[in-house]
Amino acid sequence: MNLLYFRVSQDHAFLIETLEPLAETSFHIRVWLELLREIQSEGIHQPISLILMRSDYMSHIKNNEHEIKKMDYELKQVEINIGPYGGAAHGGHMTKFHRKMMEKAGRRVKSDSMPDNEGAEQLAEGLYEAWKLFKNPNAIVLIVADTMNRTYEMSQIDQILIQLAKNDNYKLKIVNLALHECDKRLTLDEAGDFSLHLGDQIVGVVHFKTFCFHPNKAQKDSRRKIERSTAIKCPDVGSDLSNMKKVQQAIAMPGTLERFFPDPNEAEMIVELRASFAGMWGLGNEDEDTKNIINDAIENPGNYVLKPSKEGGGNNTWGDEIAEKLKAFTKKQLEAHILMQRLKPIVGKNYLVYAHRDVVYTDTTSELSTFGYLLGDVPNMKVLHNVSKGHMMRTKPESVNEGGVEAGGGVHDSPYLI
Repeated sequence: MNLLYFRVSQDHAFLIETLEPLAETSFHIRVWLELLREIQSEGIHQPISLILMRSDYMSHIKNNEHEIKKMDYELKQVEINIGPYGGAAHGGHMTKFHRKMMEKAGRRVKSDSMPDNEGAEQLAEGLYEAWKLFKNPNAIVLIVADTMNRTYEMSQIDQILIQLAKNDNYKLKIVNLALHECDKRLTLDEAGDFSLHLGDQIVGVVHFKTFCFHPNKAQKDSRRKIERSTAIKCPDVGSDLSNMKKVQQAIAMPGTLERFFPDPNEAEMIVELRASFAGMWGLGNEDEDTKNIINDAIENPGNYVLKPSKEGGGNNTWGDEIAEKLKAFTKKQLEAHILMQRLKPIVGKNYLVYAHRDVVYTDTTSELSTFGYLLGDVPNMKVLHNVSKGHMMRTKPESVNEGGVEAGGGVHDSPYLI
């Protein structure tokens, strides 16, 4: 999956073709497409690209009953998140916590039942390896957040900073900045080598920990300055755009994977990737297939989830509201959404422990996320590092559609393998 999205993120023609129809109704896609074109025209000043990825999966029962039978269920990808994803630090803490609780209950946990979980470590490792490739021991790593006062976001950043600092025996300098501060505090050497500076310090790596759906002028100028620089970006603007649900849907279309894996030796990768995709359909065309899928979703909305093309979680539509929206949407609104197959996950009883709320014992479903990073040489499309390490599980009541932890619907969990 890392390799797929590295290749997608650098295929600017594909991204423009896929996302151009959304630019009229999506401000942030329009802004970042304009920046992508500018980078294409000017040329890149940093050949190294860093992909930090979280890929989310749910179990899916193939039959119509909530029964687990041999070969009746599979894992299907719900979405991908590149760059500013959450949960990497929390997953490892939950693994340690659940191991300790199992031991207190008198049951020693084997490592193959509850594997080591190094989500924060792999994220820090990716940033550190990128910093080494910048080849300047005095360069700093810049962490860019939306604001510096979101408790959930900053708790994750703190854990990642600790792991990142450990990689260089606490000598590596790491700086936090809010996105709106970057335009005033960062300088770009446009007359020279396009290096990026914070005061007298050169910036080697920039890690964005924020989505920016409604960028103001300062935020746009900040991103443009960083994007045009020699700093290694995570994500760069191509990776950011490849994060869109519309791109995920386009990749799932017949024949698209072959564009990114043309080598016959990679044919097995295509089979494995395609098997993990849930059904996804674009809504912007006016052909018979699109009309049929829209009509089926209106008649059988329980089989689908309606998703906007932007990233960031939430904002999905479920049940009868899908039919209402599809009937009312204009063509532009249809282009800005996709339909996804509604999965039928395995259901099990579990206790959910929330902060400042009663413990709940109920039917639950879970979502499993895997983490990884890829460092690539863009001019040669060569992979320098490709690592998959760490995981996160979130569990929510079966009756709840949106299971995000920060939103309060779900809780962090750990898988127990048998």
